[in-house]
Amino acid sequence: MSAKKGKVYVGLDISSNSVKVAEVTLTKGEPILSNLGMVVIPEGVVRDGEVEDGIALAEALKELWALTGIKEKTVILGVANQKVIVRPIELPYMEKEELDSAIRFQVQEFIPIPVEDAILDFDIIEEFMTADEERMLTVLLVAAHKEMINSFIEVLRAAGLSPGAIDLKAFAIPRSLIPLAELQAGYEEAEAICLINVGSGITNITILKENVPRFARFLLRGGDDFVRAIANRMNMQWEEAEAVRRGKIANQDALAVLQQEIINFVGEIRRSIDYYISQTQERAFRKVILSGSGALTVNLPREMNQGLRLPVEIGRPFQNVKLGRLPYTPEELAEMEPSVAVCVGLALREVVE
Repeated sequence: MSAKKGKVYVGLDISSNSVKVAEVTLTKGEPILSNLGMVVIPEGVVRDGEVEDGIALAEALKELWALTGIKEKTVILGVANQKVIVRPIELPYMEKEELDSAIRFQVQEFIPIPVEDAILDFDIIEEFMTADEERMLTVLLVAAHKEMINSFIEVLRAAGLSPGAIDLKAFAIPRSLIPLAELQAGYEEAEAICLINVGSGITNITILKENVPRFARFLLRGGDDFVRAIANRMNMQWEEAEAVRRGKIANQDALAVLQQEIINFVGEIRRSIDYYISQTQERAFRKVILSGSGALTVNLPREMNQGLRLPVEIGRPFQNVKLGRLPYTPEELAEMEPSVAVCVGLALREVVE
């Protein structure tokens, strides 16, 4: 058996139609993407980001580990669903250690679930002074239902895996979509950046300012919803409707259906950004970075550019890693890249933090 060359981190992204894994090996301080894989799961195993069929999901994870040959069993798991609440709150200034113990007593008014039923986490966003010279903190609070988290942990254990950390998908995305040098330098950027990861069933929206997540929200819509709308309205088979979504079939009537869906979808994203603006009074945005399997939807970047009135670029999740010996052709990797922003970002958690 060869000696372990470096520290190994494994990011696991469970979405509504697939499970994806990225393994990053830290060799001499350099992150190398040493393994990457994906297994498709049947509809209904995961619904709206929550476990529906734990047995089938555990089997898919076993299949994924067998397929990739990953040895590491400790994973960093990403979550995004309605049982996670993310919101900025303002608290009197205290040291981080005090904040750890005080937060449980301070937050009940901010979250719609009893504190005893929640798993809490937080990030300090900024310090500021009030008009009365009182020192305050803005904290980004994350509260997740224990029961929902436990259902994922049970599935991991059934698959022979264990959670090293559980992270928000919205917090993982910047690690793969923002250049590492910027993230590690605490790069000062006056304008915010909006990261939009369009998955198959859920879209994660993250707004970063000075490379710190200030806002995280998700929509229960993704690429599969576009396909479903085309299939239902045009009485098409799923595969054909998917080909329309990807721009591989030019059926004008079907494209008109898709266009309307995209316009509605961009409207929902616009409302999320407007909500952030109303809460922070910050209007300066530099750009949108788009990722996820749904980012490959024909005309989506163009409509997003027009609807949000911001430059839109397609994210490059492989930019912060060196590619190891992966069992894919360059064409296959190019096809996979938009879909793996979350699992690569999860695997980079310890590298960036």
